Amino acid sequence: MKIDAFIPVRMSSSRFPGKPLTKLLNLTMLEHVWRRTKMSAVDETYVALCDKETIDICKKIGAKYIVTSKKHEMCMDRIAEAANKKKSDIIVTVQGDEPLIKPDMINLTIKNLLKKKNNLFCTTLAQKISSKSEINNSNRVKIIWNKKKEVIYISREAIPSVAKFKKKIDYYKMVCVYTMTRKNLNKFQKYGISRNEEIESIDMLRILDNGLKLGIDSINGKVENIDVKSDIPKVIKILKKDLLVKQYL
Repeated sequence: MKIDAFIPVRMSSSRFPGKPLTKLLNLTMLEHVWRRTKMSAVDETYVALCDKETIDICKKIGAKYIVTSKKHEMCMDRIAEAANKKKSDIIVTVQGDEPLIKPDMINLTIKNLLKKKNNLFCTTLAQKISSKSEINNSNRVKIIWNKKKEVIYISREAIPSVAKFKKKIDYYKMVCVYTMTRKNLNKFQKYGISRNEEIESIDMLRILDNGLKLGIDSINGKVENIDVKSDIPKVIKILKKDLLVKQYL
């Protein structure tokens, strides 16, 4: 069984143009994500891209890459195009703005899928939100699930609602690692962009909108992604104390 990781990146992000080339401790964000993903239990790691600038970075650092169309609206459609050019049995997507992702986190999604692949369409991760400012930040994707560790909904709004509940609520954000079989990825693409996916601009809602199961595990540790430029100082501060980064910096 071949397990491959794919990192989708594009330079034309609406919130932060040129984001993949953001420098974090003298390395681009793209290189951080690529190096950390390669440390996980995957056979190969590819960057799915569509811009000359990211091609040049990949050539410089020796990363394998796949050129995809510039027309994709959602990142998972870019992944589907890239993955169909390789003979992968399991496809792991690691978003290109997750420079603090750890190999064991990626491995957890793989383990969860292999254990329940007859029941789950895809697996992902969640992390408890520690900062109140993130709860109402639309750049932080919130997620809720049931007792079976199956996702109920994903939103840029604060879910669940506090309107009728007076006790403390723990909020969780999604960590953007998605693992599914090749068969399911092809199904995912054929479904097309769903209603709630379009409204929220969250790929994984396509799974829920089609009545399929998205498995989830909650992780510990600080995994901060970069959505906008103001996220950079916080990520750099964590990277300076990160033991993993010392293995490749």
